[in-house]
Amino acid sequence: MIGHLPVLSDAWARRVTYLRVSVTDRCNYRCTYCMPEAGVAVSPRADVLSLEEVARVVRVFRSAGVRRVRLTGGEPTVRQGLVDLVAMLAALDLDDLAMSTNGHTLVEHAEPLRRAGLSRLNVSVDTIDPKKFQAITRRGDLTRVLDGIDAARAAGFSSIKTNTVGVLGFNDEELPAIAAWAWSRGAVPRFIEWMPMSSGDLFAPGGFLAAAAMRDRLTSAFGLLAPDDGAGLVGVGPARYLRTSTGERVGVISAVTERFCETCNRVRLSATGKLHACLADDTEVDLRALLRSGASDDALFHALRLGVQEKVEGHAFTTAGCGGPRKHMVAIGG
Repeated sequence: MIGHLPVLSDAWARRVTYLRVSVTDRCNYRCTYCMPEAGVAVSPRADVLSLEEVARVVRVFRSAGVRRVRLTGGEPTVRQGLVDLVAMLAALDLDDLAMSTNGHTLVEHAEPLRRAGLSRLNVSVDTIDPKKFQAITRRGDLTRVLDGIDAARAAGFSSIKTNTVGVLGFNDEELPAIAAWAWSRGAVPRFIEWMPMSSGDLFAPGGFLAAAAMRDRLTSAFGLLAPDDGAGLVGVGPARYLRTSTGERVGVISAVTERFCETCNRVRLSATGKLHACLADDTEVDLRALLRSGASDDALFHALRLGVQEKVEGHAFTTAGCGGPRKHMVAIGG
C-alpha cells in the first residue's frame, strides 16, 4: 500500500476529507425531480470502473487524508458486486463508509451490506403516501422501501437518515408527518432543496420549496426548533440540524437558498471514473484513462490534487431552475 501523501486542499484552503463514489449511473426509479420518464442515456458497461479500479482510487484518496466515503448512484444496489466492493473499502480502515439508496432492495441487501462493513445508510423517502410515492418515483413501491428501512435496523445499522426532496404543492404539507414517521423508526429525517441539475426543468409535480419554508412547516407542527450542532451524529455533512423541544433531530439541506460552499469538504467520483470537484460544476478529471494506462499511484495522486485545485469557490444554483451544470444528478450521485 502506498505511504502517506500530502493532504488534499483546494485553492480556497478547504481540505477535502470526504469522497462520494457513484458506482453506477443506472437506476430502477425515474424520480420526477431527477430525470425524464424515459430515463437518460447510460454509460456503456466497458466505460464503468471495475470494483478493483474503484477500490484503488479510494485507497489513494485514503492515503491523502480522505476518511469518509459514501457510495451513491444512480441507485448503488443495482450494481453487481456491491457487497464485494463494500468489503474492499471496509478493509481500508476508513472512519466512515456509508451509502445513499432509494431503499427498493434493502430488504435483500441490508444484512449482507452490514456484514461486509457498511456503516450507515441514507434512504430517500419523499412521501409516506403510497400513491404519491409511486407518482414521484414513477416506479417505486413505498411498502418495499419502508420494509427495507426496518430490515436495515434489524441488520444493525445504528445510523439511518431519511432524505426528502421538498416539493411545493406535492409534499410540503407532509413534512411533519414524514419527520414523525422517521423518528418513530429511530431515523433522522432530512429535508432537501431541489437542485437544478442538467436541463433544470424536471420539477414536476410541483414547485421549488425553500429551506425557510421547510423550517416554517416543521415549526408550525413541533414548536420552536433550536439549532443543533449535530454532536454525536456520525457523518455530519451539508445538513444544518435542528432539535425539537422534546429532543428529536431534523436536518435541512439548503443548497440553493442558503448555500454552504465555504465549508465544502467533498469531491465526487463518477461511475465512469471522472473526478468532479463540485457537484454544480462540469469540470472533470479523467481518472479512468490513467487507471487503464498503467499509471502509478503517485500519478493518480497528482491528478487528484490538480482536480481538487480546480474546485470552484461556489455554485450558481438559482430557485428559477438555472445556474446548474449540464451533468445529470443520476450520473453523479448527488
